[in-house]
Amino acid sequence: MCYTPLIANPLSPTFYYIGIRSVSVDGVKLPIDPSVWSIDEEGNGGMVVDSGTTLTFVPESAYGEILKAFQSRVKLPGAEDPTPGFDLCVNVSGVGRPDFPRMSFELLGRRAVFGPPPGNYFIETSEGVACLAIQPVGEGGGFGVMGNLMQQGFLLEFDRDRSRLGFSRRGCARP
Repeated sequence: MCYTPLIANPLSPTFYYIGIRSVSVDGVKLPIDPSVWSIDEEGNGGMVVDSGTTLTFVPESAYGEILKAFQSRVKLPGAEDPTPGFDLCVNVSGVGRPDFPRMSFELLGRRAVFGPPPGNYFIETSEGVACLAIQPVGEGGGFGVMGNLMQQGFLLEFDRDRSRLGFSRRGCARP
């Protein structure tokens, strides 16, 4: 298991907040200001892990960099009929195992790098169409969410006594 500290937000004590240091796509650290992942004095912002939310939501400025990184690296043709609500959809018709870029989140903690497989963030939304399952959330309030698709295939340990989140070694990657 790898561990990252759970971050307390006194204004939202029921949520499990985690700290993100950086996001990388294909091993390239994206130019995202680390402060976008912080909780402000009013309790807004931050990133929660939530099994009740399907997609992953990140602050708009982080989303712009993530989207740009995937757009420049995905080699598949755009979908003729993209799924409404998604900004990046590609045609995967006839492609047995689509080759998508790898994304990882460097979290707070020692060697805490969460590296899910591409199937956790590119989903087939209709026959032959796969879309990036990450969405923007406004930075004026609210918080980011690591949704259940991103968590699939991982054992997550919510250790409230030690105030930490553990995730299975399979998801641990080297920064």
